[in-house]
Amino acid sequence: MQDNIETFKKILETVHCVKNIDETVAAVLKKLLFCPFCSEYFTETPALKNHIKKDHPDRLKSKTVSAVNHEVNEDSETIYICPHCYFAVDDNCPSPTSSIIDHIQKHASSIDPTARISFQISNDKKLIQKYVVGKVKNELFCCSFCSDIFSDQESLLRHISFKHSDIDPENVPHETMKLIMDCAKDFPTGKKAKAKYKSTAYSF
Repeated sequence: MQDNIETFKKILETVHCVKNIDETVAAVLKKLLFCPFCSEYFTETPALKNHIKKDHPDRLKSKTVSAVNHEVNEDSETIYICPHCYFAVDDNCPSPTSSIIDHIQKHASSIDPTARISFQISNDKKLIQKYVVGKVKNELFCCSFCSDIFSDQESLLRHISFKHSDIDPENVPHETMKLIMDCAKDFPTGKKAKAKYKSTAYSF
């Protein structure tokens, strides 16, 4: 518990321009990364990712997915392939490069908006035919919270940490909220502001 209190106090040292307890608590919660699978929380992404790998490995398993949602036609000579989910468009598309980039950016926005965009270009007739007849199968990692899929475990972990580590104040475990409020009640002016949280479980 003392470690948690010290963590919250360190976070409070970085908080500015808050007027009351509610804003202070919100500022602390914003700086915490919550595991979406349990009640653990962290201040750094690597720690959250290591926790998920160690304690929730079943949530990171791959599964075989057929490439059925693609835009590859029988007369295709060239295909452009997404490295995240193996979605493909062909050279019949008015602007295949723009189309595949637009698709990949949707993945990037849920992993790392600053990531460099790259994709595969193939003229392999056998591969093109596999897409056409629906025989392309890949081992993919599927997010259990949304429809996003990824080609590797690390991308899925980055996605979970980036997209699913926020938490609604109403869902914060009671003990955690109580500790945060205890640390925040005299911050920043030393005056005890009245909290707006409706639940009496969080009163002090």
